[in-house]
This record gives sequence, structure tokens and C-alpha cells, in this order.
Amino acid sequence: MVYMNYIDQLTKNENTYQRNNLNLIASENYPSPNTLKLLGSIWNDKYAEGYPRKRYYAGNVNTDDLESFVQSKALEIFDNTGEYGVNVQPLSGSSANAIVYMTVLDYGDTVLSLDLSSGGHLSHLHETSSYSKFFKYANYNLLSKKNGYLIDMDDYVYKLKANKPRIVIIGFSSYPKKYEFSQMCKIAHEHGALVLADISHISGLVAVGQHDTPFNSGPEGADFVVTTTHKTLRGPRSAMIFAKKEYMPALNHAVFPGTMGGPHLNQIASLGQALLEVSGEEQYPDKLSFSDYIEMVIKNTKSLETGLVESGASIVAPTQNHLCLIELSDNIDSLEMQNNLEKMGIITNRNSIPNEKKSPWRPSGLRLGAAALTSRGLMPNQARELGVAIGSILNNTVSNRVVNEFVTDLSSSLKWYY
Repeated sequence: MVYMNYIDQLTKNENTYQRNNLNLIASENYPSPNTLKLLGSIWNDKYAEGYPRKRYYAGNVNTDDLESFVQSKALEIFDNTGEYGVNVQPLSGSSANAIVYMTVLDYGDTVLSLDLSSGGHLSHLHETSSYSKFFKYANYNLLSKKNGYLIDMDDYVYKLKANKPRIVIIGFSSYPKKYEFSQMCKIAHEHGALVLADISHISGLVAVGQHDTPFNSGPEGADFVVTTTHKTLRGPRSAMIFAKKEYMPALNHAVFPGTMGGPHLNQIASLGQALLEVSGEEQYPDKLSFSDYIEMVIKNTKSLETGLVESGASIVAPTQNHLCLIELSDNIDSLEMQNNLEKMGIITNRNSIPNEKKSPWRPSGLRLGAAALTSRGLMPNQARELGVAIGSILNNTVSNRVVNEFVTDLSSSLKWYY
């Protein structure tokens, strides 16, 4: 008998769990085996406080080349202007946003961001944020239109005038529509604000031109761009901060020694592999170009939403990106529904919706995303069938047994690279 310790057993269990369930978490994905391999590589052993060619430890000849290469690859993919630099050391998106605050904000400055229930993010400041001890915050909102909720540009301008924020955050975690960075950046700059674009969810779309970019020259470009690397970019759990070059010295100082010690070189190496797959110099196991992959993510999301609507589910706004947002009927408890779906092998997350009337723990919506299952080879017809199954569960028109069989058949038909 082969001995397996508890952590080994849990790891094996998790592998089986992920393979046999259908992951619709919009903020998760499946990196390539080569990307994952580097997270457990020899790079984990290095300590490299500082930056390339300016380290506080000896022995970083290869480390310097690695970090410089990943920086250049990130700029090659995202920046067409030549006006930006990048720091690839941040460990997560929330801490990356905080680093930008530390770079440019003084005590008492105001941050303007989208309201949390309308699709903003916890790290963009809100009433329970620890940063509210130091900074003020205000929110702009969405406007209900015939084709769903859209950014209320009149409210955006009004809040800029009324609050005079030092920095405006453009970027969201549960907003299914496209939006124009250039327009919103220009308006913010006209009102004396700096702009932080958080593209954590849509960075894969931005990288291949499937969404408007914040990397623009002059006032139409964001001053800072933050992205995680594990969502639609399909890399490791880490983050990058881009900034106009005039802000890079202050930003680098805010990263080290301001808020971090030695960078995690295994994450940086893994990120480099993912970026090579984005650029086409390396390939994901399915052999699709990254552009084709993102195009399929969008098709699958729309097909998933089509199936939901066909089976009677309500949508907050028709999707234009990698995620869709369901508005549950008042009699459905979102926590119970999330747990019920998980028991049937469908992994989702409950989520607030615009003008939320319920609590954050039991909000009125469910958020679904197609990036992870697309990495496993999901096709639009399968995505539509999955949407029909979920909508039927919401409306109690199908038995759990039928859905369990559907999930088993679909998950077993999808690719698994681990």
C-alpha cells in the first residue's frame, strides 16, 4: 500500500473534485501545466529584495534576467504607447490596489469608485474597508436602461465635481457590460483626478483587443493599471501594476521597501510562462491561440446566458464579456441556492446586484463565468445546455437527479490536463 499523508490526500481529493465539478466562478481559471509547474520550481528558493541589477542579496544573476524578461513581456502585450512601466512583484490584486493608494494618496484624500453592489470590488474602498480609516470614499452608480444596467455617466460626472477625488477607480468585479476607458479617463482627468484602472477580470480580453484598453496616451490613458493574473489571463495567483513612467519611481518604492519584502520569484516565473502563452510564443495544451480562447470565452458566456433566459432566469444585463449576473426571485435564498448547485456539481458564487436590498451574506444574485470551463474545452452548445440546467433548477422544473447526471456526463467529456 502506498502511504499518502493528509495533505497529499487532500490534494488528490481536490484534483478529483475540480475535475468532476463544473466551475463557473468568474474569477477562477485553469493555468497550463507548465505554468503550474513553475510555482513549485527552484525559483521558490530565492530571496531577491529590490529590483533587477539593484538587489540587497547576492546570487541573483538569473533572477534579474527573469524579472526583466517578464516585465518586458507584460509591456509588449499590453502597452502600445511606450508610456508605461510595470512592477510584477505584487502578490494579489487587492494588495496591488492598496500599493497604488500608498503611492499617490495622502491622509484624508478621496477615492471615487463604483458602488460595491453595482459591481465594484471590496478593495476599491467601501464602508467596511480598513482604508476608510485613512481615506474618504465616494461611489458612482449604474443607471437602469432598456438593455440592462449601464454606468450612469451623469452621476459619474456629478460625483467627480462634488467630491473632488484624488483618484478614480475604473474597473469592476461583477459588471457584465463593456465600457470605454478612454472616455472615463478623459473626464476624470478634466476634473483633476488621477485614474486607477482595475482590469483584473478583463485583462485577458484587453490583451487581445476584445475590450477597450486603459493603456492610452495622454489624458485618455489611465495613470495606473492593476490586474490579477489568474482570471481571464489564465496565469498564477499574482498581480501586476502598470503606471505611467512618471509614477514608476514612487510606485516601485511603495512596493519595496514600502509594503513588501522579497518578491516571490516562483510566481514571477509562472507569470512569465502565462504571458508567453498569451503572446503565442508558447501554447496552452488545447493548441488554441489565446485570441481564439478569449473569443470562445465570450461565445460560451453568451450561450450560457441564452440557456438561462430560455429556462426563465432573469439577467441583470445582457453580457458582453466573460461573466453574467443572475437576478434571483425574492423567494430564493442565494446562499441556499449556491449550496444546492454545489451539491449537484455546479460551482457558482452568490453576488450582489444593482440596488441590492438584501444582505451581503445572502444577496439577490448569482455570478457565473465561462473562462475556466472554456479552458477545459467547453463549447457553446454545451454552455447553453448548462444554462438551461441552472435556470431549470432556479425555477424548480427539473429534478436534482437529472442535473446530477447531466453534470457527470458533461464534466467527464471535458478535458483535464492535470
